[in-house]
Amino acid sequence: MGYITFTKTEPHLFSMLFMCDQSRDQRERMERQLQPIIELIARQLGMSADTATAFHMHMWIHVHGIASMIVTHYLDWDEQHIVDALSVEFHALSASIANQQGSGGVQ
Repeated sequence: MGYITFTKTEPHLFSMLFMCDQSRDQRERMERQLQPIIELIARQLGMSADTATAFHMHMWIHVHGIASMIVTHYLDWDEQHIVDALSVEFHALSASIANQQGSGGVQ
């Protein structure tokens, strides 16, 4: 929510920071910085690091997509609409991963 709120309060800074080309070094640094978050997701949701990484990436794509659509004025959602959309995505993704794990899929 903070990321999306930042989009609304600082649209030009958001665009400058998050809507530009990333170098390989920047992507690698971000991957290292994400490790504690991936470990937390894995612990909290009881999944492997690889599954937690995939979970994070799917959620990140959804969050960044909403933020990008807000900053470009494609969407004009209020906070409750954003919370609802993120909640639906979180629960759907959680259920999908649980289903895959139960059927011998993602670990």
